[in-house]
Amino acid sequence: MAGKKVHWILPVLLAIGLFLSGCGARQEPPKAAGEVIKVGIRKDIASLDPGVFGKGGPDSQRYLIYEPLLYLDQDFNLKGRLAESWSSDDQGKTWTVKLKKGVQFSDGTPFNAAAVKFSLEYLAKSKRIFWPLERIETPDDYTVKLVFKRPYAILPYDLTTAEIFSPTSFDAEGKFKAPIGTGPFVFKEWQKEQELIFESNENYWETKPKIKTVVFKVIPDHQTRAMALQSGEIDVADYLLVNAIREMEKTGKFSIYRKASPCMNWIAFNTYREPFSDLRVRQAVCYAVDVKRIIESVVGREIATSALKGPLSSPAHEYIRKPDLEWYTYNPDKARELLSQAGWKPGGDGVLEKNGKKFRVTLIASTLYEEGKAIAEAVQADLKKVGIDVEVRVLESAARFDALKQRNYDLIELGGICPHNDPTPWFGYYFGTQRPEYCVLENRQIQELVNKLYSTVEPEARRQLFYRLQELLKEQAPGIFLYNQEAVTVARKDLRGFVLEGGMPGTYSYLRTISLGS
Repeated sequence: MAGKKVHWILPVLLAIGLFLSGCGARQEPPKAAGEVIKVGIRKDIASLDPGVFGKGGPDSQRYLIYEPLLYLDQDFNLKGRLAESWSSDDQGKTWTVKLKKGVQFSDGTPFNAAAVKFSLEYLAKSKRIFWPLERIETPDDYTVKLVFKRPYAILPYDLTTAEIFSPTSFDAEGKFKAPIGTGPFVFKEWQKEQELIFESNENYWETKPKIKTVVFKVIPDHQTRAMALQSGEIDVADYLLVNAIREMEKTGKFSIYRKASPCMNWIAFNTYREPFSDLRVRQAVCYAVDVKRIIESVVGREIATSALKGPLSSPAHEYIRKPDLEWYTYNPDKARELLSQAGWKPGGDGVLEKNGKKFRVTLIASTLYEEGKAIAEAVQADLKKVGIDVEVRVLESAARFDALKQRNYDLIELGGICPHNDPTPWFGYYFGTQRPEYCVLENRQIQELVNKLYSTVEPEARRQLFYRLQELLKEQAPGIFLYNQEAVTVARKDLRGFVLEGGMPGTYSYLRTISLGS
């Protein structure tokens, strides 16, 4: 069934009659070779309204229209995009951001401090951002001062995901009407569940893109998306399965681009009830699962980094990973020893028993990533070897998170909270006091460390906090850390100038720089 076609029309264009919605007979000159790039994507965007979350976060395509104040470069270094500088002189309670001059929105309206204030206040009102913000001040047209209720050390990283947009994106009643940003592309057309079309912003303030049109084609099926790339129907594809990536690499016709991801996929224990309220049981299960084998055989090392160094195994986290910390390695004998110490003894059917109760648990698998069920079944097989009977249940995201919030699970697959490479929000989400409904382990020492991460600005002091936090997580074993999913993009070989910026907003950053040539 064809998706509903949606047009966002700038009032000035409508007034002078340059664009008529629904005019199917409109003739356009054909695009020259190399002017159009078609990108195959697995899911459609949720909205072009910057206040709306997509599935798992704001849609990455939007960052081609709306730009943030800061961004992460290829090496995950903080750089200014719309910001000239940023600083805090009181340990993170007040931040001052100086804005770049000579920037304008795509409709010609000025980019200034008032627009930044409008954008950030709208994102806060829409619950796109959860900052402890007290107020925003604009001392002059190119200075923004953010005052917080308490120190907020991670603001520079959070600014990499906060889109800035023109107040003219909204009507007089405050309702969103059109996506107007400072980015290298502008919106043209959206056929829901089919395709999204952007065109280059001819008035872009920085280096203009070399391509004229980007077409995001929605192709949910992984195999169909891979075939579309092989046939030339699309030029670029992401989130392909590892077998398809391997086959395309063999042909020599495609380039494979990999970006380290800070996102951690893992399995959390329900530490609030038996059997995982017992630390020895949690540690035993960590030893019982062969993470390296599972990731290499099920996910593929081409698209994942096994979490053999704990929750900060990603190359993106090397700057804060404790170098000498030995994480859990596969050791089923050690697992059996710990289970025995916890009172679990072999039963006649091979399943462990304690006080007349069998060790039977349920693992809730995710549908958010393709390998969720297969990973759960591999964990199930490993745990069976040490006498633990696991039932695998696959739940859609909403039902899975309901189970998490209600603590109605034994083991549950979880993904990363990873818009950028500072993992403080991730630790706060699952181990802190910021979102208690999602907290999987109540530990006073860990919660205090997480709170200090939010309030400590000095880099070396933060590094030491991360080091201690990793030690405590190793000791407390809140779950099985599995892998970091790398961002892998496959493109035709003649695509040039491919640059992948860091973090979630950088997913389609290559469209800023690429060109097609012979």
